[in-house]
Amino acid sequence: MWLNQRTVDAIRIMTALAVAHPRLTKAALLSERTGITPLNVQKTANILVQAGLIDAVRGPQGGLRLPREPALLSVGEIARAFEPEDCPVNFLSVTPAEARISNLMFRAHREFFRPLESTTLADLAGAG
Repeated sequence: MWLNQRTVDAIRIMTALAVAHPRLTKAALLSERTGITPLNVQKTANILVQAGLIDAVRGPQGGLRLPREPALLSVGEIARAFEPEDCPVNFLSVTPAEARISNLMFRAHREFFRPLESTTLADLAGAG
C-alpha cells in the first residue's frame, strides 16, 4: 500500500504551514519551500481548504495557514482527504480462502494508516 503523490504533496505543504504557524504563507513561497510546482500547490491547497484542513485568505496580504495548532492535526486527517477510506479489496468472498484474503487486506489497510493517525503536523515540523 502507498499514498498517491497528491497526498504526499499535501503532507509536505501542511508541514511547511506547521513550521510557519500561525503566520499566513503565500502559495508561491510554499512552492519554493517544498519544490512542488505552483499549479500543484494551488490544486492541492484547494482540496485542503474544502476539507477544512487549511484556511485561505484572499488579497495582497493573504495566504494559507493551518486552522488550528499543528499538534491537533494528524497526518491521517490529511490522508483521508485524498485517499479512499475503504480498503482497495473489492471482491465478494465466495470461498473461505477468499474471506481470509479479504480479512487480511482490510487489516493491512487499517494498520497502514495507524502511524499516520498517530503522527501530528507538530511531529513532522519538529515542534512536537
